[in-house]
Amino acid sequence: MNKSLHKRKFLLFILSSFLFALVFVTGLKGIDHLSSSDEYCMSCHVHSHTDNEWRISSHHNNKSGVIVHCADCHLPPKEHMAYWPEKIKAGSRDLYSYWCKDMDKINWDEKSTLEKAKHHTFTESCIRCHQNSFPLHLSKKGDEAHFYYKNNSVNLDCINCHLGVGHGEKELLHENINFLKSSQTEIKYHQAAEVKHFINFTEKIPGTSVAFEMIAIPATAKMSKSFFMAKTEVSWNEYQSFLNETESEGRTKTNTDIDAISGATPPFGDPSQGWGMGNRPAITMTWHAANTYCRWLSQKTGKTYRLPTAAEWEYATGTNKNEEFFFGGKTSDYTAKNIVLNLFQKPSGEINNYVIWKENSTGKTGLPEKVLPNRYGILNLLGNVREFCLDTIRIDQKTEYLIKGGSFKSSVHELLLNFKDHTQHDKWMITDPQIPKSIWWYSDCNDVGFRVVCEWPQENQINRIK
Repeated sequence: MNKSLHKRKFLLFILSSFLFALVFVTGLKGIDHLSSSDEYCMSCHVHSHTDNEWRISSHHNNKSGVIVHCADCHLPPKEHMAYWPEKIKAGSRDLYSYWCKDMDKINWDEKSTLEKAKHHTFTESCIRCHQNSFPLHLSKKGDEAHFYYKNNSVNLDCINCHLGVGHGEKELLHENINFLKSSQTEIKYHQAAEVKHFINFTEKIPGTSVAFEMIAIPATAKMSKSFFMAKTEVSWNEYQSFLNETESEGRTKTNTDIDAISGATPPFGDPSQGWGMGNRPAITMTWHAANTYCRWLSQKTGKTYRLPTAAEWEYATGTNKNEEFFFGGKTSDYTAKNIVLNLFQKPSGEINNYVIWKENSTGKTGLPEKVLPNRYGILNLLGNVREFCLDTIRIDQKTEYLIKGGSFKSSVHELLLNFKDHTQHDKWMITDPQIPKSIWWYSDCNDVGFRVVCEWPQENQINRIK
């Protein structure tokens, strides 16, 4: 009797467990199906332009008629272990944004960058659909690019090259020859500035309408030689004058006097990132390109221009040894605390008067007039773009160059004077489609630029740029 009862209970338990599992799995599949539809995603997605951008993209509007849906790209494949954790995380994030954030205050341009997009797309999902990376109709450049990807898949994602396929029009990297052409047509200056005294001066680039300010930095016990440093980073106006006159393709008779200096080849894509040019700092050039610019500027002006040493750069910030920032305060004063502590004491805003950094940059470089100068009169040494220096360093048996200062991407700790940074040449060239790779343009670094130093004429015969 007892054995029969136990047997029936056991069978009932097994049957109940099976029915529960069946109902649970069926319900879970139903929930998954409902919450994976495009309509469901759009019902609370905070990006109001998402739907329209998707409909004009190659993932919706294509010759094959195949439509790629939201969950196909923004979640791992369903058989992947990370599918449900990522689905819950994505849903929670969107619900929080829908109920708690002001959509008008979200910077969608910044959210659409490659760095952000990598957190919302999955290479496994791309490969699930695009299983053949070498179809017969693929161009030679496409073959080379996909072969390069297969050999470097640890460091690359599909969207490194195909960022625009899901939202927006189809974007392809192409050789941007027109970028080397300067928009400056008026020739205003016929000779460079003449410097007779050690005071601030305005340099004029002969043959152009471009001028920039140089600040006199006097020698002290800490710095044995006086020098001039540019008030701002080299701007696009300045850099395009160099590109136009020294371009490696389409050279004309107008630049025969500087044939000793060969300039940059055309970049792929838009080095300015679409943020605007003019007085914004020039970016994405390599250290070699920045150094070549200094040589060109030296020839044009008859002075000795070069990149600053790390010691000169640090000295020019005007920071005392007992302070972390020249404008006062410590990193803790400018660091956001947790939500509870922020109710009583919010981070100081003084830093925003002098530095363009992660918290006030809106994800891109800023214009010089956005900040106040330091005690010497120099702008944005600590932020906006990281800056090349002359100093070298050996990393993994390769020569790299020191970089000083933070950028529009930097946290407060990366703005400190003693923060150590250097170029990462191979990493910053990982998606360059050219074979061999360019020596002029970084394909994967958009927050490094440079400013120039001019040696005081009484000393500049000793250390001329070679």
